[in-house]
Amino acid sequence: MRRDIAELFELDPDLTHLNHGAFGAVPRSVREAQERARAGIERAPMRAFRDELPVQLAHARQAAAAFLGVPEDSTALVRNVTEAVGVVAQGLGLGPGDDVVVSSHGYLTAGWSVEVRGAALRTASFPVDADPGDVVAAFAAAVTDRTRLVVIDQITSPTALVLPVADVVAAVAPVPVLVDAAHVPGSLPGVDIESLGVAFWSGNLHKWAYAPRAAAALWAAPEHRESLRPLVTSWSHGLPYPERFDLQGTVDHSAWLAVPEGIAAWEALGGWEQVGRNAELLASGVEVVRDALGTPDPLGGIPSAPCLRLVALPEGVATTTESADALWQRLYYAGFVVPPVAFAGRGYLRLAAAPYNDEDDYTRLAAALPRVLEG
Repeated sequence: MRRDIAELFELDPDLTHLNHGAFGAVPRSVREAQERARAGIERAPMRAFRDELPVQLAHARQAAAAFLGVPEDSTALVRNVTEAVGVVAQGLGLGPGDDVVVSSHGYLTAGWSVEVRGAALRTASFPVDADPGDVVAAFAAAVTDRTRLVVIDQITSPTALVLPVADVVAAVAPVPVLVDAAHVPGSLPGVDIESLGVAFWSGNLHKWAYAPRAAAALWAAPEHRESLRPLVTSWSHGLPYPERFDLQGTVDHSAWLAVPEGIAAWEALGGWEQVGRNAELLASGVEVVRDALGTPDPLGGIPSAPCLRLVALPEGVATTTESADALWQRLYYAGFVVPPVAFAGRGYLRLAAAPYNDEDDYTRLAAALPRVLEG
């Protein structure tokens, strides 16, 4: 671990942290900014909620939009991508008789958000070693005349693949597309949201953009903004999009208020230059771990995310959710925070690279894996 960078976070130094993509890690400066926001509210709650929060939340929302490179009136703050899926499902009026297409690599909660409204899920399935054309064909084949929405991960959560969003949008048109970009802000360069042709795009800011947890952005194309409402209707009721999402009663807004500090931390850590450094580190670290395991590269023509990548485990290891969970526990008690993934009957490790990682983190994991896998 890079101790100089790790000191900016509050991670346990006795663990090797190789899973930043799951829940992120909040820099100390960002946590302190969040605490200051909470303290400011407690000094004069009436003043804060009535007069100060509307201005502060607008500033945070505008900072998020600027970071994503989109107009400030296009983007609302939500707590996570799962909430955004619920907002979109509500706005489209999804219900019984409607189909929603998701992928076999998608995050499960997106599907659950749709199912609770009575809509049916259809799955676009493709293997880890697929080519981009296979992904496009799978989505197109899953669409029916009852399909009201297609949900596609820009970076898949379990498998860390970067999917061809714009090509899928063209293939499923005119069905609206929601992009689950949970892992994208601050980690995937060159994303031009407005040029993708999608109806909705939502990304978490608490992973690679270093905001506190419960901070995410929801972008909507102009023709869909009026239909979107927060899942909790409170003091912002009646305001235009995106302001109507700002004040939701007496919930804790401090994670949103600290979004500008998270973006500042991302920039201080090196911005896109740091992402490039992390990507190079991960590429070499993956080779070290793969050599120790003696397994081939599991991927095909779909690129991996810059800071997330799969390594195949030996045949028969972590092939089910239960066995992957058991391996996670063994890895953790051996001092490693790295998630095993069971996908389509094969087991993998999903490795990450964050600013606080160094080459030794992957070398230690590679040296420990034979013993850990023996159980």
